[in-house]
Amino acid sequence: MSRQDVKDQAARLMRPGAAVRCVDEGETIVVILEMYTPPNSEAYAPSVIEALAFIVPATFPDASPDPSGFFVRPPTIAVASSKAPPQSTGETTLLGQPWRKFSWKSQAHAWDPDTDTLETHLTTIENRFRRGT
Repeated sequence: MSRQDVKDQAARLMRPGAAVRCVDEGETIVVILEMYTPPNSEAYAPSVIEALAFIVPATFPDASPDPSGFFVRPPTIAVASSKAPPQSTGETTLLGQPWRKFSWKSQAHAWDPDTDTLETHLTTIENRFRRGT
């Protein structure tokens, strides 16, 4: 799949109030949703995050978007009960900015390049936000 195909799929990830952009980074493309409101947003502080990002390899769709997780800004996001979100790192750098990396990947769903898309990847992330932890 070409970089343009990844960018076309990314453009279809629009969510209410969010803008989508892609940044070429060597052999990957970073897909960023800015001003993103996660499902079950009341479980997080802040409830609207500046950005959510994930990394897509050049070999997509044969290889899944970064299976090690995704990133959010601000890196200070917390569960509304004032604790750090589980399975997340402290501050890390992506595209020269501070982010929090979440190591949330689907345990029940193996990537299938014939049926999975960037939309199914984002849905997996959103399902975890719905859990509120």
